[in-house]
Amino acid sequence: MSVSNLITSIVISFDDGSTCNVDSPSASFNLCGFGSGELRVTSDESALLIGLTLKASKQLSKYPVSLVLNQPKPSRVLALTFLGLAGPFIGKAFGYYNYVAQGKQPRSEPPPDKPEYPPGVKASGLVESDPLDCWSYPMLVNNYGELHPYTVMVLIDSGNGSYTALFTFSNNQLTAWLDKGLVIRTYTSKPSDEVKLSYVASIATGSDPYDAVAKAVSSASRVTVFKTRSRKAKPLFMNGLGWCSWNALLSDDLSHDNVVKIVKGLRDRGVPISWVIIDDGWQDLWNGVINSIEPSKVKFPRGFKAVVDELRNLGVSNIGLWFTINLYWNGASEAFIKALNAEGFKTSRGYVPKPNLEDSFKLYDAWFRVLKSNGFSFVKVDNQWSIHHLYRGFANDAEAAAAVELGLQLAATTNGLDVLNCMSMLPGNYSNYAISNALRVSIDYIPMWRTDAKLHTMWSAYNSLLYSNFGYPDYDMWISYDPSARLIAVSRIFSGGPVYITDREPEKTNVELIKWITLSNGEVIRVDEPALPTRDILFRDPYNETVLLKLASTVNGYPAIAFMNVNKNGVRISEEFKLVNMPMKLNGQYAYYKVISGDWGIVKPDDSIKVELSELEAEVVVLAPLINGKAALGIVEKALPPYAIKATPINGELMVEAREDGTMAYVKEGRMERIRVKAGERVRI
Repeated sequence: MSVSNLITSIVISFDDGSTCNVDSPSASFNLCGFGSGELRVTSDESALLIGLTLKASKQLSKYPVSLVLNQPKPSRVLALTFLGLAGPFIGKAFGYYNYVAQGKQPRSEPPPDKPEYPPGVKASGLVESDPLDCWSYPMLVNNYGELHPYTVMVLIDSGNGSYTALFTFSNNQLTAWLDKGLVIRTYTSKPSDEVKLSYVASIATGSDPYDAVAKAVSSASRVTVFKTRSRKAKPLFMNGLGWCSWNALLSDDLSHDNVVKIVKGLRDRGVPISWVIIDDGWQDLWNGVINSIEPSKVKFPRGFKAVVDELRNLGVSNIGLWFTINLYWNGASEAFIKALNAEGFKTSRGYVPKPNLEDSFKLYDAWFRVLKSNGFSFVKVDNQWSIHHLYRGFANDAEAAAAVELGLQLAATTNGLDVLNCMSMLPGNYSNYAISNALRVSIDYIPMWRTDAKLHTMWSAYNSLLYSNFGYPDYDMWISYDPSARLIAVSRIFSGGPVYITDREPEKTNVELIKWITLSNGEVIRVDEPALPTRDILFRDPYNETVLLKLASTVNGYPAIAFMNVNKNGVRISEEFKLVNMPMKLNGQYAYYKVISGDWGIVKPDDSIKVELSELEAEVVVLAPLINGKAALGIVEKALPPYAIKATPINGELMVEAREDGTMAYVKEGRMERIRVKAGERVRI
């Protein structure tokens, strides 16, 4: 595609407030007598990449260039934006339900039961004043004029069987996002007179929407720092079930004794906790900044190593520690920096990593050596979006983000620590994930709030379309005795990412639910790959429309679908789900099994399956291939029955090996049979 066909105009903004409009631009263009620019549009077999350079004779604005794109009129558009769409109601929800879940007095009035989403949020397009967020929020629009600024990806349904994915990112000296009218806006955080070659967007079009997104991201990874999930190592916290201290204890109640008491109580009840996160609240603080490389002597009187050793003695394999990318919310004290024999960048509140690779690496490396020596296996790094404003006016936004993110990852891998990324859904974060391979894909879990179970699940599901390409999607911790726990558990095992609880009271823990999603050896049952919304709801809104939220993947190679009712008004929904709407192509015949209701039947790829659910109910359907009229469904006591078996076709028969004690279900000659099996036992069907 030629430059002029793809980009209708370019607007150059100068620091003195003047602008230069370039209509029908060519590869090289003039900045209205104040310099020159070059557009670079490259293509491979899968996508187009847009890059540019600028050289001006006067200072460019910190929003130096906007590109107006030319795309056909859409039928519907799915957009992901980091404008704070939850802002009107989410603060009250945190202040109310986080404390209700602990049996304490709420610190705010309750949020609305049925908040409007998406709400009307005004934005000027200026990062200094707009209500931005560290999270991405999905929304549907009918035309490009309805897009919010700070949109990082759009998936466009042309209405004629063609789909276009447009993805923006941070690269070299430009950070980019989409604005109203399908305009690529760029940001540098400080004026300059030159922009070296920086790629800002990738575009992929095709007949398959999932493929379009994957190709746009993959193409971008060839010119940026990040690597896609499949090219990176699986983090150790993907093994087994975890526990995090946050919702259980918040900051006030976090201590050595409380952490050990809860984890011991869970394991004593048979809950196979194999990894633990010690979240916010462990710090020794001074004037709101972290003041020591040791934890609070009041909360952890014997230091880090004592609590790590005690957790290991309980059978916990891996322990992680929480901190923020700027060391703490307001930074670190000079004493903290000196204790690491490192250097920091002084802000108005505290010290943060310097925005260059060498110094950021040295600081993180020194900090991680401390953590490694105390027995920690991984870190949870929060507040990563802050790199977009920590160095505002001092360093180039894209360059600072790359330096700090890469310094963090290189130091972690040097010290053998995995990273769980959090508050990190902005371009400067995901564009630099060269090594780390897991990230939160939605705002924090809010316990006991029915609306959170709806919106959090929906946000995580749609965000995974994009963010599961950068790492394993983390849907966040959850409480097993939350009233919506079954639906939450289903969403977590379909996330394809880490699964971890945050129970405060082990005596209340829903042990049966935990057994439903784990094997007896402690292994978490989950899908093979992060599940994605099915084709029929890619451009639907399950919160506001009468349609079930559906996530699909495979488990042990078997197609699987999670159905969830997250409707705002709580109406009962009945659907005939057409199997052609699965993300993957189906062939042959299948025996389907509804895991929760126990219903089953035989279907072909062009058939449908009826599912009817009330508010916050869930159903899981697995499809077992019929081979000569036989299909092994799996161990039915488990949330994903095929996970617990290994089926091998041999001479027209199926040899099925059980990985778990339980009831094995299979279909033969049009009938379902159930037999009791032991782990390791083989059954010939």
